[in-house]
Amino acid sequence: MRSTVSQTSRSRLAFAVAGGALFVLAYGWLVLTGHTEIVPSSGAGAPGISLWSAFVPALAAIVLAMLVSPKTEPSLPLLELPRARLVRETQVLVGAAVLMAIAAPFAQGLLYHVAKIVFLLVIPLVAFRLIRGGEPKARAIPKPVTWLAPLPAVVAWFVLSQIGPLAPPPHGELPDMVTLVVLSLLTLLTASVLEEFFYRAWLQTRLEVLFGRWPAIMASSLLFAFMHTSRIKPDDPLLGIATIIAFQGVFGLLTGYLWSRYRNLWVPVFIHVVTNLVFVQMLLNAL
Repeated sequence: MRSTVSQTSRSRLAFAVAGGALFVLAYGWLVLTGHTEIVPSSGAGAPGISLWSAFVPALAAIVLAMLVSPKTEPSLPLLELPRARLVRETQVLVGAAVLMAIAAPFAQGLLYHVAKIVFLLVIPLVAFRLIRGGEPKARAIPKPVTWLAPLPAVVAWFVLSQIGPLAPPPHGELPDMVTLVVLSLLTLLTASVLEEFFYRAWLQTRLEVLFGRWPAIMASSLLFAFMHTSRIKPDDPLLGIATIIAFQGVFGLLTGYLWSRYRNLWVPVFIHVVTNLVFVQMLLNAL
């Protein structure tokens, strides 16, 4: 029994180390090839940011979250689910994430948001219903037990990433106000909310039960990064892969750790909203 537990621990450690190595390799490749500035957004005229801007705010927030514990330690959701059901649901979610990564380069404009709804919402909900049969519904998102504990991490991330010298420069040309509002609402629902529900609450939580905290955070972060495969160009795929791991992947590490640490999904949703909505940067630049 002890040897089985030890083997499981070694496997989890190896998985976490391998995931961490991918992030190190991504940054190493960018530095070695002279790409010390990356463009995190696919929008026309999107400003570039330095590699420091990509990881320092996230790293600072993760360290602060490690230091600030919630008064009531949140439980691990879905721990009571039968393992066979958990495995089947996880397989569906990983498959949906892979399909989203494959579809992303071909889904442009409104079709991209439709693809997200199909792969990240409809397929999981239908699969959950079919797999559970007559069993009770699984509750992956418990009622938040803490709001104050995440504040130091969130404030540190906000100051470093949005206000200080590491903040991205002002965006270029913006569309007309109606288009901007419509696109912002679509982004709010299909990115800031839906992506956090899928990659963190649904996928990462199940992976945590099966493989442990850091392997789950690493895996869900990398799958989240590869949802942005539309930014991988055929003429330099390694640069594209390194870029999405360095930015979207690190962003996934941040939101994934905050979800695992505090089990308050609205914390990573808030960070995602601030990152995605141009209104935030417009307001900050006007101050």
